[in-house]
Amino acid sequence: MSNHLQVVEQKQQVASKQQHGMIMPAATVEEAVQAFETYQALRDRLGKPEDFQTFKDKKGETHTFPKKSFVRKVQRFFNVSCEIIQDEPLTDPKTGRIIAWLAKARAVHLATGAYQEADGSCGFDEKSTAQQTIHNIRAHAITRAKNRAILDLVGFGEVSAEELNERAYQQPARKQTQQTSSNLATIKQKKAIYAKAKEKGLNDEQVKKLVHYHLQRETNNMTKQEASDLIKLVEGMSGKDLLNLIGEKAIDAEVIDIDPAEVEEILE
Repeated sequence: MSNHLQVVEQKQQVASKQQHGMIMPAATVEEAVQAFETYQALRDRLGKPEDFQTFKDKKGETHTFPKKSFVRKVQRFFNVSCEIIQDEPLTDPKTGRIIAWLAKARAVHLATGAYQEADGSCGFDEKSTAQQTIHNIRAHAITRAKNRAILDLVGFGEVSAEELNERAYQQPARKQTQQTSSNLATIKQKKAIYAKAKEKGLNDEQVKKLVHYHLQRETNNMTKQEASDLIKLVEGMSGKDLLNLIGEKAIDAEVIDIDPAEVEEILE
Protein backbone atom coordinates (compact mmCIF):
# COMPACT_ATOMS: atom_id res chain seq x y z
CA MET A 1 0.00 0.00 0.00
CA SER A 2 2.82 2.40 0.89
CA ASN A 3 4.44 1.82 -2.50
CA HIS A 4 1.14 2.59 -4.22
CA LEU A 5 0.76 5.84 -2.29
CA GLN A 6 4.31 6.83 -3.15
CA VAL A 7 3.67 6.33 -6.88
CA VAL A 8 0.46 8.38 -6.68
CA GLU A 9 2.29 11.18 -4.87
CA GLN A 10 5.05 11.21 -7.50
CA LYS A 11 2.49 11.44 -10.30
CA GLN A 12 0.74 14.31 -8.55
CA GLN A 13 4.05 16.15 -8.13
CA VAL A 14 4.86 15.77 -11.83
CA ALA A 15 1.37 16.90 -12.81
CA SER A 16 1.62 19.97 -10.58
CA LYS A 17 4.78 21.08 -12.43
CA GLN A 18 3.20 20.77 -15.87
CA GLN A 19 1.70 23.89 -17.38
CA HIS A 20 -1.17 23.96 -19.81
CA GLY A 21 -1.00 25.87 -23.08
CA MET A 22 0.97 25.98 -26.32
CA ILE A 23 4.57 24.89 -26.69
CA MET A 24 6.62 28.07 -26.70
CA PRO A 25 10.14 28.67 -28.04
CA ALA A 26 13.07 28.87 -25.65
CA ALA A 27 14.14 32.21 -27.11
CA THR A 28 12.75 35.16 -29.02
CA VAL A 29 12.84 35.36 -32.81
CA GLU A 30 15.58 37.98 -32.58
CA GLU A 31 17.68 35.70 -30.37
CA ALA A 32 17.15 32.80 -32.77
CA VAL A 33 18.22 34.94 -35.72
CA GLN A 34 21.28 36.09 -33.79
CA ALA A 35 22.22 32.48 -33.01
CA PHE A 36 21.97 31.57 -36.70
CA GLU A 37 24.00 34.60 -37.71
CA THR A 38 26.66 33.64 -35.16
CA TYR A 39 26.91 30.20 -36.73
CA GLN A 40 27.12 31.74 -40.21
CA ALA A 41 29.86 34.12 -39.03
CA LEU A 42 31.81 31.14 -37.73
CA ARG A 43 31.36 29.42 -41.08
CA ASP A 44 32.47 32.46 -43.07
CA ARG A 45 35.32 33.75 -40.90
CA LEU A 46 36.84 30.68 -39.25
CA GLY A 47 36.14 28.21 -42.04
CA LYS A 48 39.01 27.73 -44.48
CA PRO A 49 38.70 26.39 -48.06
CA GLU A 50 40.16 23.07 -46.89
CA ASP A 51 37.35 22.78 -44.30
CA PHE A 52 34.74 22.30 -47.03
CA GLN A 53 34.18 19.78 -49.81
CA THR A 54 32.46 20.61 -53.08
CA PHE A 55 30.47 17.85 -54.76
CA LYS A 56 28.55 17.57 -57.98
CA ASP A 57 25.36 15.52 -57.89
CA LYS A 58 24.13 13.36 -60.73
CA LYS A 59 22.40 16.39 -62.28
CA GLY A 60 25.69 18.26 -62.40
CA GLU A 61 24.67 20.74 -59.70
CA THR A 62 27.38 21.87 -57.27
CA HIS A 63 26.95 21.63 -53.49
CA THR A 64 29.36 22.58 -50.69
CA PHE A 65 29.42 20.72 -47.38
CA PRO A 66 31.49 21.21 -44.21
CA LYS A 67 34.14 18.60 -43.48
CA LYS A 68 35.21 17.03 -40.19
CA SER A 69 37.81 19.76 -39.63
CA PHE A 70 35.16 22.49 -39.67
CA VAL A 71 32.78 20.51 -37.46
CA ARG A 72 35.55 20.23 -34.85
CA LYS A 73 35.91 24.04 -34.97
CA VAL A 74 32.16 24.30 -34.34
CA GLN A 75 32.54 21.90 -31.42
CA ARG A 76 35.24 24.02 -29.79
CA PHE A 77 33.60 27.36 -30.58
CA PHE A 78 30.29 26.38 -28.98
CA ASN A 79 31.91 24.49 -26.07
CA VAL A 80 30.42 21.12 -26.96
CA SER A 81 31.52 17.75 -25.61
CA CYS A 82 31.00 14.72 -27.84
CA GLU A 83 31.30 11.04 -26.89
CA ILE A 84 30.68 7.77 -28.70
CA ILE A 85 27.99 5.68 -26.98
CA GLN A 86 27.70 2.92 -29.60
CA ASP A 87 30.56 1.39 -31.57
CA GLU A 88 29.92 -2.02 -33.09
CA PRO A 89 29.91 -3.96 -36.36
CA LEU A 90 26.81 -4.92 -38.34
CA THR A 91 27.04 -8.53 -39.48
CA ASP A 92 25.27 -10.50 -42.15
CA PRO A 93 22.83 -12.81 -40.26
CA LYS A 94 23.52 -15.65 -42.72
CA THR A 95 27.31 -15.58 -42.92
CA GLY A 96 28.26 -13.69 -39.76
CA ARG A 97 30.59 -11.48 -41.77
CA ILE A 98 30.86 -7.77 -41.06
CA ILE A 99 29.11 -5.77 -43.76
CA ALA A 100 29.02 -2.32 -42.12
CA TRP A 101 29.84 -0.43 -38.94
CA LEU A 102 27.40 1.31 -36.62
CA ALA A 103 28.12 4.20 -34.27
CA LYS A 104 26.12 6.59 -32.11
CA ALA A 105 27.40 9.85 -30.66
CA ARG A 106 26.07 12.19 -27.96
CA ALA A 107 26.96 15.88 -28.26
CA VAL A 108 26.46 17.91 -25.06
CA HIS A 109 26.47 21.70 -24.74
CA LEU A 110 28.50 22.07 -21.55
CA ALA A 111 27.00 25.43 -20.57
CA THR A 112 23.35 24.34 -20.62
CA GLY A 113 23.43 20.54 -20.55
CA ALA A 114 21.40 20.37 -23.76
CA TYR A 115 22.37 17.34 -25.81
CA GLN A 116 21.73 15.65 -29.12
CA GLU A 117 22.28 12.01 -30.07
CA ALA A 118 22.85 10.89 -33.63
CA ASP A 119 23.62 7.67 -35.48
CA GLY A 120 26.24 7.04 -38.11
CA SER A 121 26.95 4.01 -40.25
CA CYS A 122 29.17 3.04 -43.14
CA GLY A 123 29.22 -0.08 -45.29
CA PHE A 124 31.90 -1.69 -47.40
CA ASP A 125 29.80 -1.04 -50.51
CA GLU A 126 30.31 2.71 -50.05
CA LYS A 127 34.07 2.41 -50.45
CA SER A 128 36.28 1.78 -53.42
CA THR A 129 38.05 -1.58 -53.40
CA ALA A 130 41.29 -0.14 -52.03
CA GLN A 131 39.41 1.54 -49.17
CA GLN A 132 37.32 -1.45 -48.09
CA THR A 133 38.83 -2.09 -44.64
CA ILE A 134 37.23 -2.33 -41.21
CA HIS A 135 39.37 0.59 -40.08
CA ASN A 136 37.98 2.81 -42.84
CA ILE A 137 34.30 1.98 -42.39
CA ARG A 138 34.55 2.21 -38.58
CA ALA A 139 36.30 5.58 -38.70
CA HIS A 140 33.78 6.86 -41.25
CA ALA A 141 30.81 5.70 -39.18
CA ILE A 142 32.16 7.39 -36.04
CA THR A 143 32.90 10.61 -37.92
CA ARG A 144 29.39 10.64 -39.35
CA ALA A 145 27.83 10.11 -35.93
CA LYS A 146 29.90 12.87 -34.31
CA ASN A 147 29.36 15.33 -37.15
CA ARG A 148 25.63 14.76 -37.20
CA ALA A 149 25.24 15.07 -33.42
CA ILE A 150 27.26 18.29 -33.26
CA LEU A 151 25.64 19.92 -36.29
CA ASP A 152 22.15 18.89 -35.17
CA LEU A 153 22.84 20.48 -31.79
CA VAL A 154 24.37 23.81 -32.84
CA GLY A 155 24.73 23.79 -36.62
CA PHE A 156 21.06 24.06 -37.54
CA GLY A 157 21.01 20.57 -39.02
CA GLU A 158 23.68 21.21 -41.66
CA VAL A 159 24.86 18.05 -43.42
CA SER A 160 28.58 17.27 -43.35
CA ALA A 161 30.60 16.04 -46.31
CA GLU A 162 31.37 12.75 -44.54
CA GLU A 163 27.68 11.85 -44.44
CA LEU A 164 27.45 11.65 -48.21
CA ASN A 165 27.77 8.38 -50.03
CA GLU A 166 31.02 8.63 -51.97
CA ARG A 167 29.51 6.82 -54.93
CA ALA A 168 26.51 9.14 -55.19
CA TYR A 169 28.61 12.26 -55.76
CA GLN A 170 31.55 13.15 -57.92
CA GLN A 171 34.59 14.72 -56.33
CA PRO A 172 38.24 15.26 -57.22
CA ALA A 173 40.22 12.05 -57.38
CA ARG A 174 42.15 11.24 -54.23
CA LYS A 175 45.88 10.72 -54.35
CA GLN A 176 46.85 7.21 -53.36
CA THR A 177 49.01 7.16 -50.23
CA GLN A 178 52.15 5.19 -50.89
CA GLN A 179 52.92 2.66 -48.19
CA THR A 180 56.42 2.95 -46.80
CA SER A 181 58.29 0.93 -44.22
CA SER A 182 57.69 3.69 -41.69
CA ASN A 183 53.90 3.28 -41.66
CA LEU A 184 53.72 -0.51 -41.98
CA ALA A 185 52.80 -2.67 -38.99
CA THR A 186 55.70 -3.53 -36.70
CA ILE A 187 56.73 -7.05 -35.75
CA LYS A 188 55.61 -6.24 -32.19
CA GLN A 189 52.09 -5.50 -33.46
CA LYS A 190 52.05 -8.65 -35.58
CA LYS A 191 53.18 -10.77 -32.63
CA ALA A 192 50.42 -9.21 -30.52
CA ILE A 193 47.79 -10.01 -33.15
CA TYR A 194 49.04 -13.57 -33.45
CA ALA A 195 49.28 -14.18 -29.70
CA LYS A 196 45.90 -12.67 -28.88
CA ALA A 197 44.19 -14.57 -31.70
CA LYS A 198 45.76 -17.83 -30.55
CA GLU A 199 44.56 -17.14 -27.00
CA LYS A 200 41.03 -16.87 -28.41
CA GLY A 201 41.37 -20.33 -29.98
CA LEU A 202 42.34 -19.54 -33.58
CA ASN A 203 44.89 -21.66 -35.42
CA ASP A 204 47.47 -20.41 -37.93
CA GLU A 205 45.18 -20.66 -40.95
CA GLN A 206 42.35 -18.93 -39.10
CA VAL A 207 44.67 -16.09 -38.09
CA LYS A 208 45.52 -15.63 -41.77
CA LYS A 209 41.83 -15.55 -42.67
CA LEU A 210 41.12 -13.03 -39.92
CA VAL A 211 43.85 -10.70 -41.17
CA HIS A 212 42.66 -11.01 -44.76
CA TYR A 213 39.08 -10.42 -43.67
CA HIS A 214 40.07 -7.36 -41.65
CA LEU A 215 41.99 -5.78 -44.54
CA GLN A 216 39.46 -6.75 -47.23
CA ARG A 217 42.13 -6.72 -49.93
CA GLU A 218 44.52 -9.11 -51.58
CA THR A 219 47.74 -7.78 -50.05
CA ASN A 220 48.28 -8.31 -46.34
CA ASN A 221 50.71 -5.41 -45.90
CA MET A 222 49.06 -3.88 -42.84
CA THR A 223 49.65 -0.33 -41.78
CA LYS A 224 50.31 0.47 -38.13
CA GLN A 225 46.79 1.86 -37.78
CA GLU A 226 45.20 -1.24 -39.32
CA ALA A 227 47.23 -3.47 -37.02
CA SER A 228 46.20 -1.41 -34.00
CA ASP A 229 42.53 -1.67 -35.03
CA LEU A 230 42.84 -5.44 -35.48
CA ILE A 231 44.39 -5.82 -32.03
CA LYS A 232 41.46 -3.93 -30.53
CA LEU A 233 39.01 -6.05 -32.54
CA VAL A 234 40.58 -9.31 -31.30
CA GLU A 235 40.67 -8.05 -27.72
CA GLY A 236 37.03 -6.94 -27.81
CA MET A 237 35.50 -10.09 -29.29
CA SER A 238 35.22 -13.66 -28.08
CA GLY A 239 36.93 -16.47 -29.92
CA LYS A 240 33.57 -17.74 -31.11
CA ASP A 241 32.63 -14.36 -32.56
CA LEU A 242 35.99 -14.03 -34.28
CA LEU A 243 35.58 -17.43 -35.86
CA ASN A 244 32.06 -16.58 -36.93
CA LEU A 245 33.46 -13.60 -38.84
CA ILE A 246 35.55 -15.90 -41.00
CA GLY A 247 33.01 -18.73 -41.15
CA GLU A 248 34.97 -21.13 -38.96
CA LYS A 249 34.09 -23.33 -36.00
CA ALA A 250 35.75 -23.15 -32.59
CA ILE A 251 38.69 -25.42 -31.78
CA ASP A 252 40.69 -26.06 -28.64
CA ALA A 253 43.32 -23.40 -28.01
CA GLU A 254 46.94 -24.48 -27.71
CA VAL A 255 49.79 -22.80 -25.87
CA ILE A 256 52.75 -22.11 -28.16
CA ASP A 257 56.02 -20.23 -28.22
CA ILE A 258 55.97 -17.37 -30.71
CA ASP A 259 58.75 -17.27 -33.28
CA PRO A 260 58.97 -13.85 -34.97
CA ALA A 261 59.94 -15.47 -38.29
CA GLU A 262 56.84 -17.69 -38.19
CA VAL A 263 54.66 -14.71 -37.39
CA GLU A 264 56.03 -12.83 -40.42
CA GLU A 265 55.29 -15.81 -42.62
CA ILE A 266 51.75 -16.20 -41.32
CA LEU A 267 50.75 -12.54 -41.41
CA GLU A 268 52.33 -11.61 -44.75
